[in-house]
Amino acid sequence: MTLRSLGLALLTYVGGVQSVTADEWVVGIGGADLLDNTRKEAVAVLLEVHSDPFHRQSWAELSWMGTVKLDTTQNHFLGVGVHALAPLSERAFLEASLAVGGYHQGTYIGKEADDVLFRSSIGGGFELESGNRLSLTIDHLLDHSFKNQNPGKESILLRYTWAF
Repeated sequence: MTLRSLGLALLTYVGGVQSVTADEWVVGIGGADLLDNTRKEAVAVLLEVHSDPFHRQSWAELSWMGTVKLDTTQNHFLGVGVHALAPLSERAFLEASLAVGGYHQGTYIGKEADDVLFRSSIGGGFELESGNRLSLTIDHLLDHSFKNQNPGKESILLRYTWAF
């Protein structure tokens, strides 16, 4: 079994569990490779599912997440990880996440990439009257050595989170 197959099986399992117990669904759209002079810019779409928080403190809460990110150059990332949400005020917040998953490099190569990558994300936003959230994040795909190399791919995303 390859790492890609193992990652896809893990995501399918976690995704199935999460769909039953999901606390939040997230949809994001934005640009990929906007800060990279090696690759071609692309439109990126992000889908995430977050569990109910498994850990809460006064300053933050942590949830399990499953994530899928696609872009118009046919790059695909499927991963699982941890999402953190930290309130700044009654409505404003910071969010961050770290995931590991499988990566498929698309049509515009530019750089070689590992099959398994880490995705980090940080951003901020505000809670709407409905309890849903709107945020702006920057995320980055890192190789196994956590360096800004293969692929060193970033995205800036406008995200909408539905809370259940």
